[in-house]
Amino acid sequence: MARVSGLDGPFPVVAAPAAAEVARDGGAFAQVEPGTIKIDFEAFRSGPGLRPGEQVTVRVGERQARLRVAAGSGWGPAGVVAPQTLAALTGTPEPHAVWVRAAPGADPARLGGDLDELADPIGATIENGLRTWESLDRQLSVLSWSVLGLLAVAIVIALIGVANTLGLSVLERVREHALLRALGLTRAGLRRTLAIEALLLSATATLLGTVLGVGFAWSGYETVIRPALREAAFHIPWPSLGAVVLATTLAGLLAAVLPARRAARVTPAAGLSFD
Repeated sequence: MARVSGLDGPFPVVAAPAAAEVARDGGAFAQVEPGTIKIDFEAFRSGPGLRPGEQVTVRVGERQARLRVAAGSGWGPAGVVAPQTLAALTGTPEPHAVWVRAAPGADPARLGGDLDELADPIGATIENGLRTWESLDRQLSVLSWSVLGLLAVAIVIALIGVANTLGLSVLERVREHALLRALGLTRAGLRRTLAIEALLLSATATLLGTVLGVGFAWSGYETVIRPALREAAFHIPWPSLGAVVLATTLAGLLAAVLPARRAARVTPAAGLSFD
């Protein structure tokens, strides 16, 4: 237990050298450089009065150290320091925190209840990070499925748009298609020509929409997300975007089937005499 300038009352300062054996991220939360103290600001109902990057004095008995504050999350109202820093503050450290790794598929509510039964007799408190992450994952899943639903609607609308464009093209260029047929273009060749046109339409629209979407996402990240959450990273899901580009391009090809068949059914003589 330490005294930290800027904080009222005793404050637990811990080190977790064996965090890699528990945390699935390899113990990144406990990888603190000497001279730094990580504080979970979300664990305080009111602001702790400290800011990331601020220098504080941590005192344990007659020993003290000047440390730089860094933000972290997931362990409650405690400061995490490097093992070297803790050794410099005290020669007789005592256990103040225990990290528990949940088994895959564990029920967060049930696990939290079981841990509460173990913690209550000794007056300990539980920080159920698994329940927090499950709630966040559920919200993200709902948001992701909503976006996918909107994307599906957009693809259907795009299919109708490409089909209408090609249908009008077929009606307006009957003579041109008939002339190509009269010059030797086969029905299969005409269908391929219209299919390539549909592919170009859908691919151009998809790539343009992807570039604009990524641009708007980056702009929103820089103006809204980054000032509020400095540790939030901007990540582009290239495999997902590639799948969307491929799906919409193939959807454009699918939309060309009916207009291409209609155009191929018109004979050269009937097409050249079309008014």
